[in-house]
Amino acid sequence: MGGGEEKALIPGLPDDIALDCLARVPHRFHSSLRPVCRRWRDLVTAPFFYEHRVRIGTAEDLIFLVQALVPIENGHQDTGGEVDEQGKEMAAATKCRPPVYGLSIYNATIGEWRRLAAAEPVPMFAQCAATGGKVVLVGGWDPLTLDPVEEVRVLDLVTGRWRRGAAMAAARSFFACAATGGRVYVAGGHDGQKNALRSAAAYDVATDRWAALPEMGEERDECQGVAAAGGKFWAVSGYGTESQGRFDAAAEWYDAATGEWRREEGVWEVGDAGVGGGGAACFAAAGGLWCVDVKRGVREYDGIGRAWRPVAGVPELLRSTPCAAAMGGTAAGERVFVMGAVGEGGTHGGWVFEMGSKKWTPVETPAGFTGFVYSAAAVRL
Repeated sequence: MGGGEEKALIPGLPDDIALDCLARVPHRFHSSLRPVCRRWRDLVTAPFFYEHRVRIGTAEDLIFLVQALVPIENGHQDTGGEVDEQGKEMAAATKCRPPVYGLSIYNATIGEWRRLAAAEPVPMFAQCAATGGKVVLVGGWDPLTLDPVEEVRVLDLVTGRWRRGAAMAAARSFFACAATGGRVYVAGGHDGQKNALRSAAAYDVATDRWAALPEMGEERDECQGVAAAGGKFWAVSGYGTESQGRFDAAAEWYDAATGEWRREEGVWEVGDAGVGGGGAACFAAAGGLWCVDVKRGVREYDGIGRAWRPVAGVPELLRSTPCAAAMGGTAAGERVFVMGAVGEGGTHGGWVFEMGSKKWTPVETPAGFTGFVYSAAAVRL
């Protein structure tokens, strides 16, 4: 056969129609499209393909969750969702202590849960961030020694492949983390001796390099990280080595344009617990800083008035809010995924908050995905 004429994407169909057909295939099946032929491989690994999915309305909102695997009953994990063979092996380890963590995915577009394969268990309390079609897991605790780690793992959402990224300069855990402009920012947390940190750094995902940032004005262990509009990276609240558990009402934000940290008072409610403690979960949405907690509901931070504006309450069954991730879109149409404890049973479940209508919708959460979630990141792909 001659090689002068390129084969059609789908025989018998014009390429524009074939493109629309392939763009409607759910993301979880893209790994099966790549081996079909060279044109399909080149198509589904090209940025244009995912831009086209957004343009025609077939992009999917994927929520990546660093989640504790639930205990097994009678040797089997009741998931109600899809767990690959490697995920089952990891789930088997939940018979032991400490808990084993994995990377779960909730597809908010089609309502599907699944767990990703990884060569080894995800570090406990690892931070999860997403930028440029990559999901980045940073730091946390070694699941065997319970020591903080400096490791970085990067998942390419186009190829489905994992790689080890350049490690942080020093191990840290319970730190602020967020992604913006192709970089993953980290600040605060504590080291292996439980000393609170004020150091900060930025990881360039494309070049696989870390750059040190100026130190914050205060030590901030268990602070929350948020990337807001204008390149602002927030490190909200936290506490110093000498004030264990007494959370600071102030926050600091890093201005990438000037390379300086700025302090802002009164951002955090004194007395709230930190990350994972049932307190407020901060997130970025509609270009600004938001939070949700069971006592005060959903609120938006007014940077001019230096105060929080109440927006909506929370569902009665939602008893804690460890994490939240905005799914993007216009301010009126943006949705936020929230995972927290539900009812009195101690299990966790998901909810979706629609910012325009202020409506909460419970997410059907299979038993195998009701474990505690430490961090989350949203990707539209």
